[in-house]
Amino acid sequence: MLRNSRGRVAGPRATLVLVVALLAAACASATPSPLAPTATPSPTEQPTATPSPTPEPTATPIPLDQALLGRRVTFLVVGSDSSAYRRQIGVATYRTDAMLVVSVSADHSKIAVLSLPRDTVDVPMADGTLYYNKVNGLAQAYGLAALQGAMAKLLGIHIDSYIKVDMDDFTWMVDAVRGINVEVLTRIADPKVNLYLQPGPIHLNGRNALSYSRTRADSDYARDGRQQQVILALFRKWVAPTTSISLLAKARLLGSLQTNIPLAELPTLIEIGRRATNAHVTATVLQPPRFALFSGFEVGTNRGWVMIPNVGAMRAYAQSLMGG
Repeated sequence: MLRNSRGRVAGPRATLVLVVALLAAACASATPSPLAPTATPSPTEQPTATPSPTPEPTATPIPLDQALLGRRVTFLVVGSDSSAYRRQIGVATYRTDAMLVVSVSADHSKIAVLSLPRDTVDVPMADGTLYYNKVNGLAQAYGLAALQGAMAKLLGIHIDSYIKVDMDDFTWMVDAVRGINVEVLTRIADPKVNLYLQPGPIHLNGRNALSYSRTRADSDYARDGRQQQVILALFRKWVAPTTSISLLAKARLLGSLQTNIPLAELPTLIEIGRRATNAHVTATVLQPPRFALFSGFEVGTNRGWVMIPNVGAMRAYAQSLMGG
């Protein structure tokens, strides 16, 4: 497991969200350190009393895992609504309002992204039970590993690892690569987050990218689609060969980072990410009507607005994209 600079377990830096920071962070550990300079030979023929210092050994790069490089890799990418300010004012709980499954094909030519709406209820758990409440509270209640298991069970696929960051670290990740470019699909006017955008291409800094990812001025489902845009744009910036190693190393210091990706896999995952930068992307929000048995305000319960998943439809679609 990785630990961050504060000593907290980061678990065994939206999407490929934040797979991005994690994959990129390995560059520092995978890069050899330079040789120390050797001593200049003495011009005299007299032997020296002390042997000349020898070069320091170089760090041994972690070799690429050829088996991992040649198979499909799938991640659960999670963005929480937590922040330093919210924690400072006493908000200890969080909700995972961004939940994306990102999968890269074995030949790195295809990327599939699935977003699960945060109001999804009645989610099957890995242990055979059913999570009755809204899925964005599952990680808070049972942990990220349980959320990973539930997403795998719901979709009928294998998920290798999870990655989670909060709003502050997401903002930093965007600003660290000098912003991202996205295509605004519909007009957005949201005074709550002071976001006013017209359709068309736009460059977003960290603060605006966060607002773009969080606004619900149109719908929750449209927000999920914007999160996919942002994660993919962020991924491409972070794994670009032009991204400096010093910046990549800083990603390991993210305070909210939690992941169960083994350290030894990181160099290989970076290579996978770079090979997939021009991959064909299929991005889908698992929304009504196709993927829901019911969506709306539920009468007679305290769950409010919910989406009851069509598990069969979700599994069939996920498996067609990501395998069984």
